[in-house]
Amino acid sequence: MTRKAETLILLAVVSVIFALYGSFYSNTFLYDDSEQVLAQQPLESFDDLIMIFTEPSFPTLPYYRPLTRTSIILQKTWHGDDARWFHLFNALLASMTVGIAWLLIRLPVFKIQPVPALFVVALFGLHPASSSCVYPVASGRETLLPAALILLSTWCFLKGTRKYYWWAVVTCGLAFLAKEQAIVLPVLFVIADRLKLTGLPEQKQKIDWLRRYTPFLLLTVGYLLLRWLLFSGTEVKLMLAEQPLGPFYSLLYSLQTSFVPFVELVYEPPVDVWFDPMRITVALLLTGILIYFVFRKSDVLARTACFWGAWFLLLILPTSNILEQECFYSERYVFLAMLAPLALFASIVSQYWDRFLVRKLFVITGLLAGVCLACISGIRGFYFENEETFFQQWVNTNPRSPTAHVHLGLVYASHGQFSEAIACYERALAIDPEFTGALINQANDLVTMQQYDEAIQLYQRSLELLDEKLQHLEVGVYHNLGNAWWGKQDAERAIQSYEHAIELSREHLPSYLALADIYLQQNQPAHAARYLNAALKLESATKQKQREIHNVMQRFHLE
Repeated sequence: MTRKAETLILLAVVSVIFALYGSFYSNTFLYDDSEQVLAQQPLESFDDLIMIFTEPSFPTLPYYRPLTRTSIILQKTWHGDDARWFHLFNALLASMTVGIAWLLIRLPVFKIQPVPALFVVALFGLHPASSSCVYPVASGRETLLPAALILLSTWCFLKGTRKYYWWAVVTCGLAFLAKEQAIVLPVLFVIADRLKLTGLPEQKQKIDWLRRYTPFLLLTVGYLLLRWLLFSGTEVKLMLAEQPLGPFYSLLYSLQTSFVPFVELVYEPPVDVWFDPMRITVALLLTGILIYFVFRKSDVLARTACFWGAWFLLLILPTSNILEQECFYSERYVFLAMLAPLALFASIVSQYWDRFLVRKLFVITGLLAGVCLACISGIRGFYFENEETFFQQWVNTNPRSPTAHVHLGLVYASHGQFSEAIACYERALAIDPEFTGALINQANDLVTMQQYDEAIQLYQRSLELLDEKLQHLEVGVYHNLGNAWWGKQDAERAIQSYEHAIELSREHLPSYLALADIYLQQNQPAHAARYLNAALKLESATKQKQREIHNVMQRFHLE
């Protein structure tokens, strides 16, 4: 196959991938998107852009992903809350990631023939784990963008020239700013050098090694120092004592997901949901077959097999439950690692490519696998169509998840179906009686239904349960508790609750406005003006909100 023909086929592959994922551009925002997209403010100045790089990416999680967050906020600035553009960008980014993966595996050092390489990147892009990194806007972007940068940095490093070396340094630094997973890149580069995959002369002097890795060492130290300044080391908690089998289960989950993925969406499943002895047996059997053929061709494949083995293990390491993390298992965690078994399979097939039967069997098998994976990923798109389909599927596949029940309840509440919503919260509390999310949201719905006494009890119960990790929720709870007291026309207790919310967060604009409203209704304009003037000075007060406050002050002659 000529290089031109290979390039044209690659363009066809990435076009198919873009068409598949882009066809679901009409899907809505869901789950994490409410916090990471809808709640974000558009950029109003260059200082706003700089601020993204000086603060955590998420208020309650130890994430520092300013580059990924910047890409989302820039889109928010350009086209607001139109989900279509976010979905189309993710589809485009998925296609680009597949193209960069092709650049990597087509490096001469891997000895992969053009046809196997094209099939590998097609399967990589069509795999259901890839779809889980495309359909959800925010969490998908947080995997796709760093994946593209990690692949690009690795390709540049393995090119072996001085120019590409410095591009590897730059893209490695960008990958650090996209996701924590990139921290393993320098280790992967050392392994590649030790395996002599970069085409460079062997480094014989220690000073040569020092010069080569100093930029990556500085990047790593600088990144860790920045995280220390942001989190003070509080984000690191070892989980091995509590869950010694966590890394082992992560490895099994990664193999099972890579080789035998679920057809339906099984979102962030616990062990008892994803653990399937039959699937694991098949995955281990296929892994064993790969290892067998590597040993048969060890004279040719030993170094590349070691590299891809290191790639797989290193890229699942940050999410292998050694440290505390948001969820234990997710297909997103496997996305980039699964390129390893695919590339290794292509390397093995390439050693037998001169045999007609091998070529014919590979092409037939590859086409069947590609069609099957494309169908599965297409089916997955419907689960992400809107929040109701997403959370209903989560409940269906993991009925023991209180989070899924609560979020499904929020969907019902947004439709005005409060009885159905409260039933969801009660199911969540039956699973976990101390699940504060269920208590708070049930209380919110009861306030809407004007059942204030029961709502107040639930708010007070939730305040007793909120621990240090959830203290940020106290502000909203006290504010909503004020709403409940004011619903009972108990102005004194309502004012106390709103003022308590302001004590916890001086930037909580809704509480200032609520206090002003109470004082206006009690015919105390001086107190109302005091809170409205204070609200105008808040950083959280957007220009639109400031105009609304000025209109209120003019209407009641408070200026």
